[in-house]
Amino acid sequence: MEYQGWELPAFFSSPEQEVAHVRERVGLADQSHLLKFDLQKEPECNGWRLGANHYLMIAEPPLDRPLGAIDISSVYACFLLAGPRSRDVLSKQTSLNVSNAALLNLSCAQTSLAHAHAILMRDDVASVLAFYLLVSRDYAESVWESMIHAGREFHLRPFGLTALRLLHN
Repeated sequence: MEYQGWELPAFFSSPEQEVAHVRERVGLADQSHLLKFDLQKEPECNGWRLGANHYLMIAEPPLDRPLGAIDISSVYACFLLAGPRSRDVLSKQTSLNVSNAALLNLSCAQTSLAHAHAILMRDDVASVLAFYLLVSRDYAESVWESMIHAGREFHLRPFGLTALRLLHN
C-alpha cells in the first residue's frame, strides 16, 4: 500500500492473524518510512538519549524538522521486532544484554546486530515487548534476512502496516 509516499506491505497474511502471532510469538516489520532526527537537546516526545547532549527522535510523517535537528531519515532503515520471543531473536544476533533489567522500556543502546552497527530502542507496543532496530541502509537487507533466519526457531514472521495499526489499538 502507498503510505506517506512510501510503498509498504499492508499485510503478509490476514492482519488479524499477524497481530495474534506477534502477541503470541514474534514478528518483524519494516518501519523505514519513519522520520529520524539527530538532536542536541532532548525532544518533547519520541526521543532516545544516545549520549551527553545527543538524542535521536523517530516519528510518523508528516512532521516538520525540529529546530536544530539534523534529518537522518535517509541514513537509517528501521525495523520493528515485536512479541514475547523478540529477546530470544535478538540474543542470537547481538552480544548486548537485552534483558528487562538491562534494557528497560523506552531505553536504547548502540551495538553490533547481525554484524552491522545498530541502534536498538525498546518501545513496547500496547503491552507487547518491542524493539526498533536502526541500521544503515547499506546493511538493511542483510540484517532483515539475518533476523528472519535467526527467528525461524521462534516462528518469527514478517507483519505489515495494517497489523501494526491494529496492534496499537
